[in-house]
Amino acid sequence: MLVALNPGFLERVRDLGDIEVAPDADAVLESTADFVVAACPRCGGILKPDIVFFGESVPAATVRAAYDLMDASGALLVAGTSLAVMSGLRFVRHASGAGLPIVLVNRGLTRGDDLASVRVNAGTTEVLTYLEQRLS
Repeated sequence: MLVALNPGFLERVRDLGDIEVAPDADAVLESTADFVVAACPRCGGILKPDIVFFGESVPAATVRAAYDLMDASGALLVAGTSLAVMSGLRFVRHASGAGLPIVLVNRGLTRGDDLASVRVNAGTTEVLTYLEQRLS
C-alpha cells in the first residue's frame, strides 16, 4: 500500500542511512515531505506503528499495564532516554514511589537521576550487551 502511494520513494532511500535522522528519531523533512501516509482501509484513520510519538499521550491502559509489569518485576531498568518528557518520567516516579530499585543507563543527565538507585553514564549498546552476557 505504501509503495503504491509513494512511487520511487524506496528507490530514493534504499538504505535507511540515505535519510538523515535526528537523535530524537525525526527524519529531516526535505527527505520525506512528499511521502503520502496511508489511510486505514477499514476506518479511514491514519495508519501508524503502535508507538507513542512526541506530543502524544500514552494510552491509560498501556500505563496501567506498565505499572503492573513493573510492580511484578521488582525493579525498573531505564535505558537510552533523558526522561525529558513526562510520558517516560512517570514510570520512574511510579517505581520510586513503590520503593523499587531503579537503574538508569544513559549518556548524560536525565530528569530521573535523583530517583535512581544506580546511574550508569554510558551507552545502551555496551551496557545492555554486557548485562545480557552476564545474565545468560
